[in-house]
Amino acid sequence: MTDDGVAATLITTGFEQLKEQTPAKEGRVAPTRLFSGHDVRIVHMVLDEELKEHTAPSPILVQVVEGRVRFEVEGRSHELDPGGMIHVAASVPHAVAPVGTARILVILLDPGRHTHH
Repeated sequence: MTDDGVAATLITTGFEQLKEQTPAKEGRVAPTRLFSGHDVRIVHMVLDEELKEHTAPSPILVQVVEGRVRFEVEGRSHELDPGGMIHVAASVPHAVAPVGTARILVILLDPGRHTHH
């Protein structure tokens, strides 16, 4: 059971549903929150421009679901194709640049514990 008493939550039925929920917007970053729970938050983003260097308050997992991205963290650049995934610790500066248009899933781990109230 989850914290709210629900045993399971369907987040998405597949890639086509993700594409319908979050269409690409030229020259923009289009985020959609797919799920928010006490221990995890999942955001689907369509990137048509760079996400400049920023930090996340909790550890994150980022997975490419379509396209290609260049992920910069700690002075290193990583090229990620579909299926590529990276973990970044809380408060570590990073940037994400799509090569063309890309779709990523950002999974914030234990966001309730790391959020400043």
